[in-house]
Amino acid sequence: MNPKLERLVSKSDRMPTLPTVYSKIQEAVEDPDTSFDDMGKIILNDQGLSARLLRLANSAFYGYPSEVSTIPDALTVIGLQQFKNMALSTCIMDIFTGIPDDLVNMEQFWRKSIACGLCARIMALELREANSERFFLGGLLHKIGRLIIYREEPEKAMEIISLSRKREVHQHHIETEILGFNHADVGGALLSGWKLPDSLSELVAAHIKPVLAKISARDASLIHLADFLTEALGMGFTGERYIPTFSEAAWGHSGLDESSLFYIVEELQRQYEEVCSIFLQKKN
Repeated sequence: MNPKLERLVSKSDRMPTLPTVYSKIQEAVEDPDTSFDDMGKIILNDQGLSARLLRLANSAFYGYPSEVSTIPDALTVIGLQQFKNMALSTCIMDIFTGIPDDLVNMEQFWRKSIACGLCARIMALELREANSERFFLGGLLHKIGRLIIYREEPEKAMEIISLSRKREVHQHHIETEILGFNHADVGGALLSGWKLPDSLSELVAAHIKPVLAKISARDASLIHLADFLTEALGMGFTGERYIPTFSEAAWGHSGLDESSLFYIVEELQRQYEEVCSIFLQKKN
């Protein structure tokens, strides 16, 4: 790892850590004896997470035909492994605070991130990918490295934004020029530091150039395409003024068919506002 990148990600006194509730959920999911009722007791200790879970189970995100009114029923709809990913999504969104507004509007940042995750998940479902929630998570976190740069290096972040707009180039080029690495590198290193699966870290680390992915160029390509599509549609704003460069190689790796794009966009727009309202709801 680049020594400067390692120092940025390893600032233990300021680096965000995953909440205790997620650790408990992870342990419970990995225990074969855990029941939905057992998991429900853990979740009920976090009212914000409980409310999000119920709303998500009743949303177009899952499209369950009847009303879900209890946490165990919601877990039945979502599944334990998939819920673990959803819990991780909400936990991470809650721990990034204090980013200056002159660098990025956090609501708009998460709206764009949610759009990317939602789009990647819809693409994965279209391809009949078994664990579609990890694509939502990968899309949601694809720009998380930028938040670390904004928080730890605010002056350099302002310089990156200014030079990007002055030269009319993507921020990741300026990030590499000034820092020696880009936000995708930071995001991948952060997820690795949290000891999350390598397959997830790679979705984030390789989303700019998915052809360089070592585990699955196809999976990273879905995040790349979702980033491009949601940026082109103007869904939220992470601080990047320019639409990402479209990779023909990523399109080829994805396995998607052009005929499916209309459905993907239509489904994305149908679910977007509802899913944003669930993940961005204020904690009590």
